[in-house]
Amino acid sequence: MKKLMIALTAVLSLSALSTQAQTKVGHINVEELIMIMPETKAAQTELEAFQAELEGELAAMEQELEAKVANFQANQAVMTDLTKETKYREIQDLDQRIQQFRQRAQQELGQKEVDLLTPVIEKAQNAINAVAEQGGYNYILDSSQSKGIVIYDATGNDVMDAVKVQLGL
Repeated sequence: MKKLMIALTAVLSLSALSTQAQTKVGHINVEELIMIMPETKAAQTELEAFQAELEGELAAMEQELEAKVANFQANQAVMTDLTKETKYREIQDLDQRIQQFRQRAQQELGQKEVDLLTPVIEKAQNAINAVAEQGGYNYILDSSQSKGIVIYDATGNDVMDAVKVQLGL
């Protein structure tokens, strides 16, 4: 009986080793890949043009504010209280619109970047998946990350349930 258990243990150990030997892991620097794709350069050019347009609009608004402030300061001595109050509110309103424009511009710029780069990232991911499947890789790691993040997993073994049981959850 002992010999049978030893033989069975040896067979299981060898099969586990052969299974491990069949696991094929690759890696790729995804950041570098995306940066060398021509679509990324086109997206950056479009994003820079959009940013320049927003900056131009902001500069025009700021010039208008500066002109209103200078006019107010130069003429406030001869203005009636009602005119001063009206001009002051106009300046405050314009300043508030400028602040809102800055916030919206920042949000729109971020969204534009996401919109432009999402198809590039998807194209890169599809290429990685195709290479992984053609090359028989089980895992592809992103080496641009400090610890290497799995970006392709052919096996799909989720151990969440087993870990929950181990933790008593």
